Amino acid sequence: MTDTTTNASIGTLDHVVIVVDGLDAAADVYRRLGFTLSPRGRHGAALGTENHTIMLSEDYFELLSVLTPTPRNTEWRKHIASGGGVAGLALRTNDAVGAQQHWLAAGLVPDTPLKFSRDVPRPDGSTLQARFEVVSLGETDGLGVRVFVCSQPTREAVWLPELLTHANSAIGIRCVHIACPDPEFSAAQWQRVMPSVQARPTPSGIVLETGGHTILLTIDTSAQARALGIDYVVGDLAACRAVLQRNAIAHTEDKDMLTVPASQACNVRVRFQMAELRA
Repeated sequence: MTDTTTNASIGTLDHVVIVVDGLDAAADVYRRLGFTLSPRGRHGAALGTENHTIMLSEDYFELLSVLTPTPRNTEWRKHIASGGGVAGLALRTNDAVGAQQHWLAAGLVPDTPLKFSRDVPRPDGSTLQARFEVVSLGETDGLGVRVFVCSQPTREAVWLPELLTHANSAIGIRCVHIACPDPEFSAAQWQRVMPSVQARPTPSGIVLETGGHTILLTIDTSAQARALGIDYVVGDLAACRAVLQRNAIAHTEDKDMLTVPASQACNVRVRFQMAELRA
């Protein structure tokens, strides 16, 4: 496989999946955090899931819950049973089959490509169809999350103009934080998954540069890697602070960073930073 094919088939972060037990309650939490949520979407009988997406300028995250148990949502149900939180990272792709072939060549265990869609109602009464193609990896030691590639052939049905403005001024995801017993092992596993990722050591672990986002790996005494939280870039920290204060969201502030503990955000530690800061 050529470098061109690899780069096209596995890119940087597309979106993050936060699994929740009860979509309505989670949606209320994230609205109080200052995010604008999409209308509820449903993914069809085979997937058995429903979601709200929170769209940012180039990436997004979703709140995902299970409606009906199916073989396709087994891993999501496991995460929900253990408390929920950040459970999945979707990577960009223009070639889902190419991503599958790369992972097979790397000795990993990907599923077959899956195409699915969800309806997107519009204010004028019409409906768009958001279409996706994904390839999921089987459980892989050291990653801390479920990983899959996701194509976005209908971006116009996902990045809707009315969803891109948030009271907290969020404009993008900067970093996903994963705690792991062996950061070097986890970094090597991520490099198998994402061929273009660059690793650099930090005093607390390893930062993976994905070509647009970072994955922060820090050492932890837990037996397995686990995702702790998400860092967001905001355009106006004062506006973000005002939202948290107005909605009585517990948070701390240090060095121009607002931190919301996991207990306040569906088992996800949330940090808001200005654009010029780095992980």
